[in-house]
Amino acid sequence: MDVRFASAVSWPSPCAMACTAALGLLAALAPAHAAGTGDSSNSGGGFQPTPISATPDRQAGLAAFAQMERVLLHPRCLNCHVPNAPLQGDFSLVHYPPVQRGADGKGVAPLQCATCHSTANSPLPHAPPGLDTDGRPGWHMPPEHMKMSWIGLKGAALCKVLREPETNGKRSLAMLEQHMVTDHLVAWGWQPGPGRTLPPLDKTAFDEQVRAWIRNGAPCDATEPLRRSIGTTKADATREVVDHLRALAANNDHTASRSQP
Repeated sequence: MDVRFASAVSWPSPCAMACTAALGLLAALAPAHAAGTGDSSNSGGGFQPTPISATPDRQAGLAAFAQMERVLLHPRCLNCHVPNAPLQGDFSLVHYPPVQRGADGKGVAPLQCATCHSTANSPLPHAPPGLDTDGRPGWHMPPEHMKMSWIGLKGAALCKVLREPETNGKRSLAMLEQHMVTDHLVAWGWQPGPGRTLPPLDKTAFDEQVRAWIRNGAPCDATEPLRRSIGTTKADATREVVDHLRALAANNDHTASRSQP
């Protein structure tokens, strides 16, 4: 290449190229998250998170979690919130066949969840249940990187595993509420097919307890400071990243244009 030509061309910096690539990817993902269609844990485009009260009532919050706990420890929830292999049935028996979680929570070939769990519950009592996710079988456990295992836990220990971002998949309180209130796999617990018992609260009552717990500072015990912020929703978090990358890309474009002779 002619040296004079090479020196006259303004090539994009590696940072600008990386920002532009990331911006394009996130911009493509952002509408799905904003509309609530990006994944099953972010469904419900009209979701509005519950704000924390200006005068939170710790005892009311603890009482609300005690009601939530009754559902969280019911087999419809507990059977998948275990270390590495799901349990099954109302007595939380060892799963047969002996499947494992797998990196994405959907099993390890050839015994992946979709091998037996289709897009709908079987009409036969105790047969493998199903779940529809965008027309495909959606049955799964939490993935390997966020196991969300709470078998053997109760009270404050269970509350903290559920609440803390380090153990709940990096979810804020707003994201956690959205997951529990709008996720269609969570909702399956109240439509489990024939032969399975329902959680001790109906879905509406469970959602009300989730909101009451958060509204009162999401307490887990009688001594810790109450939460003051619910954080951001998944859609808002994605939008903030996209906006930040757009600002970086615009700044790089401006810098590049000023550097041209």
